[in-house]
Amino acid sequence: MKKILPVLGMLAASQVFGLTLTANVELRDESGSEAVVYAVKAFEKDLQRKFGFPARGVAAARFTFRISENWKVSDRHRIEVSDSGVVITGSDELGLIHGIYSFSEEVLGIDPCIYFTGIVPERVRSLDVPNGVTESKPYTFKHRAMFVNDEDLIIGFRMEKQSYGMNMEFMEKLFETMLRLKMTGVIPSTLLLPDEPHLVLASDMGLYINQHHAEPLGSVPLYWPKNIPYSWSTHREHFIDFWSDAIKRQKGKKVIWTLNFRGLLDRAFWDDDPTMSRESSMEEKARVVNDVIRTQYELLKELTGEEHPVICGYLWGELSRLYSSGLLEYPEDTILLFSDSGHGVMGDWNWKLAGKCDLKMGIYQHVSYHNRKTHMRINAIHPDTFQREMGRAVEYGMTNAIVLNVGNFKEKIFGIRQMVNYMNRFEDFKSCENGDWYFDWYAERVLGAKVSAVADSYRDFFESQFVFSEDRKNSGDEYFFYYVEQMLNAAYQNEVDRKLMRPDLFSSSEGRWEVALERAYDCRRFLSGNVLDFYEADLVYPTLKMRHLTGMAVDFTASLEHYLNKEWHKAQLDAYQALLHVREALKAEEWIEQSGWGRFEGWYDHDETARTWHIELLLEHYLDHLKDLKYFNLNYRFRNPKTPGLDYKYQPYFESEYRDDLIWMNNGE
Repeated sequence: MKKILPVLGMLAASQVFGLTLTANVELRDESGSEAVVYAVKAFEKDLQRKFGFPARGVAAARFTFRISENWKVSDRHRIEVSDSGVVITGSDELGLIHGIYSFSEEVLGIDPCIYFTGIVPERVRSLDVPNGVTESKPYTFKHRAMFVNDEDLIIGFRMEKQSYGMNMEFMEKLFETMLRLKMTGVIPSTLLLPDEPHLVLASDMGLYINQHHAEPLGSVPLYWPKNIPYSWSTHREHFIDFWSDAIKRQKGKKVIWTLNFRGLLDRAFWDDDPTMSRESSMEEKARVVNDVIRTQYELLKELTGEEHPVICGYLWGELSRLYSSGLLEYPEDTILLFSDSGHGVMGDWNWKLAGKCDLKMGIYQHVSYHNRKTHMRINAIHPDTFQREMGRAVEYGMTNAIVLNVGNFKEKIFGIRQMVNYMNRFEDFKSCENGDWYFDWYAERVLGAKVSAVADSYRDFFESQFVFSEDRKNSGDEYFFYYVEQMLNAAYQNEVDRKLMRPDLFSSSEGRWEVALERAYDCRRFLSGNVLDFYEADLVYPTLKMRHLTGMAVDFTASLEHYLNKEWHKAQLDAYQALLHVREALKAEEWIEQSGWGRFEGWYDHDETARTWHIELLLEHYLDHLKDLKYFNLNYRFRNPKTPGLDYKYQPYFESEYRDDLIWMNNGE
C-alpha cells in the first residue's frame, strides 16, 4: 500500500510532493559524532518498522546527517526534503540527534516511547513526503533533563545478562527514549559514581550528565570513609580530595555540575557533622554551605579548565529554607533550581522567592516521588497540577533548566508525556484553562483512540484515588505497605492511633475504583493489537491493582478495629479477606510484566519501595498471630470436632470436605 503523507506541522501546506520513501534508503552520516551513530542506528530500525525490509531493484532515497559549523545556536535542527533525498542538519550534536528523532516521530509516525509502549506505526510500502525546508523552534526550557531516581525496579532488571547491576541494553533504550523526547540531559541513577558504565553510555549517546541535589559535583557522600568525621570545619582537605576525584573522572564529558552541601544520604549536613546540630543557628549553617559552594566552584574551574562551567544549585529541603532566609550565596552564573513538594506543587514560597531572584532560574519537578506514602508505581499527580505549576514557572522566567524526576520511568509515561509537552513547547498549551485537555490528547495521540470513553477511563483513574489534602496529594500504591506496616507495629505494642485508620476514606475510594475498573475493562473493545496491550498495562491492570489494594486497606482496617476490641474471630476473617486482595494485586503486577512479548518479565523482582509483595508477608504473619490459640475467641467447650452449627464451622476440627481450604487449619496441628 502506498500512502500520501498529510501536511504536518513541520511542513508548509503550499509545498508539493517530491520524495517517495520506501524501505530502500541510503544513510550517510557526515557528522563525525559517535553519539549520532546511536541515533542513526535507531533511525534505521524506525524505517524498518514503517516500511519493512529493503527490496531489490528499487531506487534508494538518500538521508544525509550533518552538523553545521556556522549555526551559532544550540540544540536546533533543519530538515530539507527534495527530490534527491533528505538532509537533516543540527546546529550541534544534540540538535542533529533531535532532528533525526523528529523525522521519525512526525513523518514515520514512531511513538517516542516505543520501547515501553510497543505501539508500532501503520506499515506501508511507500510514503510521499512534500519537498521543503523546516527549521525547529526554540524549546521552552533550555536544559531539559530526566532524573532516574529510586530506581529499584531498574537495578537488577535482566541483570542475568550482565555482571554489572544495570542492564546496559535496557539503559541504552531508556536513554534513546529520552532523546526521542528531546531531552538534553539525564541523571542516570541515584548513588552514582562518576565513571559507572551507564553514566558513560548516557554521555556517549550525547546527553549532558546532570547531578543529584544530594551528590555535589558527582560525588556520593554515602561512600564517605567511615573513619573520617563528615565535618567541613575539621576535615576540609578530605572533602576537597573527595570532590577532586569526582571532577577528574568526569572531565571531558558534557556536565551540568551541582554545587551543594548536604549530608551522607539526602539529608541536612548538620545531621552528620559532629561539630554541628539541628540547634545550630541558621547563620552558622549557611556560613558552612557558602564556604563549601565557593570552594567547589573554584575547584571545578581549576580542574576542568573552564572559566564558566555550567552549574546549578537545588533549593531542596533545608537549602530552600536557608535561601529563603537570605543567607545562601551562589556564583552569579548559577542556574537556581526551585523544587516542588514531590507532589508536583511548587508552593507559594517558591513564587515569592522567584520574584526576588536575580540569578538564572529553573525548576526541579516530580512525576514520581518516594517518601513511603506516595506514588512510585502509578500516575497520581493530576494534569491540572502540572498545567497550573508549569504555567507559573514559565511566567516567572524559570526556564533555563528543568530536572524531571521520573522514578523507574515505565509506570510514568502518562505524566512524562504531559510534562515533555510543556518542557519543549509550552506555548502550544498556554491558552488551556486547566489540564483536562491532556486526557483527550493522550488517548488520541498515544493510543489513537478518538472515543471519549478511553480518555474518560484515565480521568476515572485520578478521581478514584483518595486525597490527603486540597493540593491533590493523592495516595499511590506505595502508601499501602507503609500503612499496614505502621499500623501493625503500633497494634503489637498497643499504641494504635485510630485517627490514622481512615475507614471512610478507604471505603469511598474502593467504590470508585470498582466503577473505574468496570469502565476500563469495557474500553478495551475500542482498541486492538499492541495498543490494547499497552492500554492494559498502562491503565487496566494498575486500576485493578489499586482496586484490590484499596480493598485490602478497607478489610485490614476493619480487622484492626476488631483486634483492638479483642474480637479475634472477626479480626481473623477480615484479615483473610485483606490477604486475598493483596494476592489479586500481585496478580495484576504479574499481568503487567507479561504484557507485550514478555520484554518486562521480572520487572517487579527488585521492588523495594511500593513492596506489594511485603504486604502479603505482613498479613500472613498477622494471620499467624491471630490464629494462635490464646487469641481464639470461641470457648473451649466448642472445640469438639462434632460441634454442629454454622457459628462454629471455622473450628480447626470441623469435619468437612472443604477442610483444606479453612483458614484455621494450622490450629489443629
